[in-house]
Amino acid sequence: MTTADSTPSALRQWLDAVQPRHDDDPLTLAAELQQRATALPADADGAALLRLAEHVALAHLADAARLSAMVAAVPSAVAATAPVAPVLGRLRWSIAQVTGEAAPAPDNGPRWAALHNVALALAQRGQAARAGGLLAGEAAAALALGAAPEAKNYAASCNNTALELRLGPRGDAPRDALMLQAATLARRAWASAGSWMNVERADYQLALCHAVLGQGDEALQHARHCLATCEAEGADATERFFAHEALARAEHARGDAPAWAAQHARMAALLAEVPEADGLRAWCSQALAALPALQP
Repeated sequence: MTTADSTPSALRQWLDAVQPRHDDDPLTLAAELQQRATALPADADGAALLRLAEHVALAHLADAARLSAMVAAVPSAVAATAPVAPVLGRLRWSIAQVTGEAAPAPDNGPRWAALHNVALALAQRGQAARAGGLLAGEAAAALALGAAPEAKNYAASCNNTALELRLGPRGDAPRDALMLQAATLARRAWASAGSWMNVERADYQLALCHAVLGQGDEALQHARHCLATCEAEGADATERFFAHEALARAEHARGDAPAWAAQHARMAALLAEVPEADGLRAWCSQALAALPALQP
């Protein structure tokens, strides 16, 4: 929401500031979100705050009770307004999925947008298989919608679930299985709902997910698909850079030092072609520096 002179509201400015670092200290942020819920505006910014609260409380803290308290803190007059009421319905459904209670299901779009928060909360609670069942149970309905916005919400939720689980921790077989399942579902969903770029990034995600589990051959297969799509579509240097990162991580998982070195060199060469604007080259430099080393 903006004011008449197009200046973002104070709440919007705060949301924009905390979003990039929301996972630094989720406990502190959750407390502030609950406090702000007591004076929630009945507009798009208020709805955005509630969606952030869902993500922080469930995906990062797996704390359905905390999210329930945030919902309860919203003034009743605000809770009944058009911008806020549908989001509260989504949050109540998300809470119910985590706690095993019953709640009315929102429309496909909001429900599928919330799926990754629910899945990650369940995984943290030792219910990864149940999370996988929720994701898989929505797949057919999402695929049937083709490229509809709701189907993109489903694909993004599957991808985000895989991404967060890939970042760790490792050593939990059901969580690892959920990670691969979510990445596979995302690849299938993006093939139906998205562009070639969505598909090649889904292959990138699958390659990295297999690589962190030491499954080098599987990782290499998806990394090759990723690069082949980039080359067929004339992708820019940034997309090709990350395709070669997927190949490097796959070769690392396979233990092939010469192949890893070749991919590392290709990434270094492409780095000079990546634009500096918007921090793209800095981002790629960090990715190159973060590659696990593999000595011959």
